[in-house]
Amino acid sequence: MLNFILFLSQFKKENKSYKIYAIYLGAMLLNEILIRVVVIYGYQNLIFSHTYFTGQFILLSLFYLQLLKENYQKKIVKFNLFFIPSILVVNFLIFPEQLHEFCMIEILLTSLAIISYSTIYFYNMLSNKKEFYLINCGILIYLFGSTVTFLPRNLHITYGKSFDTVLSTLNIVLYIVYLVFIFLEWRQIKTRSKG
Repeated sequence: MLNFILFLSQFKKENKSYKIYAIYLGAMLLNEILIRVVVIYGYQNLIFSHTYFTGQFILLSLFYLQLLKENYQKKIVKFNLFFIPSILVVNFLIFPEQLHEFCMIEILLTSLAIISYSTIYFYNMLSNKKEFYLINCGILIYLFGSTVTFLPRNLHITYGKSFDTVLSTLNIVLYIVYLVFIFLEWRQIKTRSKG
């Protein structure tokens, strides 16, 4: 919540990439609030994993669409923005039961696409301005680790609750690291805008 509020404080002053990232933070916060409310009322919250993964994919794709400068790189992002949601819609039409569990295809496709954008952006930074460097580091670390923790989620049925607890703890630690990177990036942006 703090990072979203901080990013909102600079919203009007910053560029389109910044604004898209701030909207992403707000959408993720809203998703988190909905998950908690649903749990409080005793309902299953796995349906919100789809809004989380797909929403994150769409908003971070739009974020990287602004950051990537090469035409062919932008074309890859635009293609994925159409192709991946299309695959997911078809998948859920064929297997509607996956709406109530972690969907491995969704996690893999959305996360790998963003990880690839992040990696391409790191490559571009070798010769370009290092805008959103810390956020990009955070995205890469968190999504790579998070993908590894979410993919085997349905295995808790086989290996028991302790397996799920270990994966959840690892994901929380990775998320905290990501939040720290976001805060450090905001502080850097705020300092730069003052100077």
